[in-house]
Amino acid sequence: MRRLGLAAPLILMLAGSSVAAEYPIFTANNLADNMKLLGRNFTAVNASLAKSDFEAAKAQLTRSRELLAVTITFWKDRKKDDAIKILKDAVTGMDELDAALSADKIDAAASIAIAKRVGAACQACHAVYREQDPGTKAYKLRTGSVP
Repeated sequence: MRRLGLAAPLILMLAGSSVAAEYPIFTANNLADNMKLLGRNFTAVNASLAKSDFEAAKAQLTRSRELLAVTITFWKDRKKDDAIKILKDAVTGMDELDAALSADKIDAAASIAIAKRVGAACQACHAVYREQDPGTKAYKLRTGSVP
């Protein structure tokens, strides 16, 4: 009985490492999928802000933040500190926008200004890491920008 008691933690540890090795890695395809969804959602944030539909803007912002925040895994795995900083700036901006949209009295102009800052952070990353395919006009990671 004593042997089984000592072996159990070892078996669990080995089983756990097997599960960890199988955990899906955030791939370039995952990033592309998230960016496409993020683009649609953040476009909806801006459209809702323009119509002063703050409830809809907040809902789309929540989804946008979820989609963007998880991409940090992609950039950390590739040791792209500049992209990580830009991403953190964008997420911080989204958090500021969420706070602005959660206020009792929402300042529409301030909310739009914050959304523009978030958009500028997105464009800063796109300028370095994104390119458009001349044939399909689809966007993709810039060739050679990540290992």
